[in-house]
Order: sequence, then structure tokens, then C-alpha cells
Amino acid sequence: MSTPAEQLGGQTLTNGWTVGKLIVKTGDQTGGHFSCSYEVTNQDGRVAFLKAMDYARALAAPDPATALNELTSAFLFEREVLQECIEKKMSRVVRAIDGGKIAIGGQVVEYLIFEKARGDIRSYLDGAMEFDLVWTVTCIHNICVGIKQLNGANIAHQDLKPSNVLEFASEGQKLADLGRAWHRSRVSPHDLLACAGDRGYAPPELLYRYSDPNESDRRFGADFYLTGSMVLFLFTGMRASSMLLAELSPQHHPRRWKGTYHEVLPYLQHAFSINLATIKAAFPDSALGAEIVDVVQQMCDPNIATRGDRFHKAAHGSRFGMQRIVSRFDRLRSAAILGKVRHS
Repeated sequence: MSTPAEQLGGQTLTNGWTVGKLIVKTGDQTGGHFSCSYEVTNQDGRVAFLKAMDYARALAAPDPATALNELTSAFLFEREVLQECIEKKMSRVVRAIDGGKIAIGGQVVEYLIFEKARGDIRSYLDGAMEFDLVWTVTCIHNICVGIKQLNGANIAHQDLKPSNVLEFASEGQKLADLGRAWHRSRVSPHDLLACAGDRGYAPPELLYRYSDPNESDRRFGADFYLTGSMVLFLFTGMRASSMLLAELSPQHHPRRWKGTYHEVLPYLQHAFSINLATIKAAFPDSALGAEIVDVVQQMCDPNIATRGDRFHKAAHGSRFGMQRIVSRFDRLRSAAILGKVRHS
């Protein structure tokens, strides 16, 4: 039996929004276990994306009180963070343009409405006929700007992956889904999780359940790694953590390792050196390959203590600051447009 959140199709909401059909999430698409998605249309013809909280499904969970509390807390947290992103004019973060609640079958359904994208970058790449260097470096630049904007407001995304980067027809790429984010000044129900985001993309320290004592380094160090993994994905189709684990012996994998993170680091660093050689060999243009290998080496270092901007100075903020990476891909974008750097 469908829940009230799954029955919004055809409903008219406040501010003139009409709800379309329920969007069925597949594969790696973004979205939580206790939410439903729809396309909505305003009276002026504007199309947007709606995310509805499914309280009824939470109440049917094995521990309904915990599930309901987590869903409510997560919804309020995400709404507040999204509002802050708007107030701080974060151009590379998807905007929530409306929100509200509606009664369905005697139950209240709360929702958020977001600007509508063409899709996520994974679906965009699936439809691409060939590799486009200008699009790729522009996309990476926009992702880096988005992370820089969030981190500058003391927000860590924590779940950066292809399905959480959306493609817009006129504005390019923006970061989406802040449901797993961390905020220095706000409490989130995910704050105590060893790994708040998707484990398939998570940095190795989190997979080995190591928690850096410096919370800012722990959160922003993860975002730095995830951004580097996006660089790798966009150029090679591979994920940093998957490549790393593929070079480990079975006994050194996170699920089998009985020692500490620091004890397994030598094996991780050896695997990482193999990864870097593999990445370099994947680039026909050695100059571009050297650039990408250098970026990945800084951003995806399995040792969080040595990960980061190698030219960072303590007086100039965090070693996980994105400014130098943003500038680097801005230069690469200009070079690609002028044909001064090529992928093949």
C-alpha cells in the first residue's frame, strides 16, 4: 500500500505548484530511504524537482521512533543549511526555491522544491558520444568552486559523488543533496556516524574507522578526498577508493583488517603508488596526465596527515582549502578552450 508521500501526484500545492508523477529512483541516484521525488510545474510553466518526506515509511521501520526522529532532524537540518546557502549566494550549490506541507489522508507531508536540472553528470556522461575535455575541466572547476563555497561557510558535503552533481542547461554543474552534510554550528543526526556518506566513495581513514582528532580536518579532509575522486572519475571513470582497494591483499581490506588505520597505512600507500602509475599511463598526453596525477596525489593521499595542498602555509587557513585547486582547473579550462592542452 502506498504511503501519503507516494500519493502526491496530481495534487496542487501552495504557490501554484502542480505535482506530476512519482520519480522512481534507480541505481546510484540521489535520495534518502525515507523520501519521495516528483517533478512539479508552476502556473508560469516553470518546472522544478520536489522532495517529500515519507514519515509513514519511517513509522514502519523496525525502530520507528528512531527512524522518525532521524528523518525529522535531517529534514530540518537540510532546510536550514539550504537556506544558508541561498543567503550566502552559493552559485554552485543547488537552490531550494520553495517548500511547505500538505495533508494527504489525514497525514501531513512536508516537502522541499528545488530548481530542476537536466540530470546528474553520470547520466550526462552516459549520453555523451565522446570525451569532451572542455566540458570535463569546466565540470571539475564548478565542483571545486561548490566545495570551496560550502567549506568557506563551515559546511562539509561529505557525500560528493556523480549522482550528487547535477547538470543544468544554462548554468553548468551544481552540487546537490546536503542531507548528509556537516555544519560546524548546527547539529545533524549523521554527526556521530563513522562514515556519513556513501561508503563506496569514502576516504580510507573512514573505511578503517579512524577519526582524526581535529574535527575540521576530518570533515574537510574527506571533502578534499571526495573532490579528488571526482577528478579521477571524470577523466577515467574510476573511483579513488575502488582503485585503492583493488590493489590490496584481502587481509588488508577494511572488512578483514584487525589492526589500526595507522598500521595499515604502508599497504595503502603502496597501493596508492600503483594507482598513480596506472592513472599516468591512461593519458596519451603526458603533460595533461602529469597535471591530473599531481592533483590526485595531493587530494586522494590515503594518509589524511599528508593529504592536502602541498604549498599550504599554516597562516593561510586549512591545508584542505580549495582555492589553489580552483585556480588550477580555471587555468586548465582556458588552456583546453584554446587547444593548448589535449586529452589525446
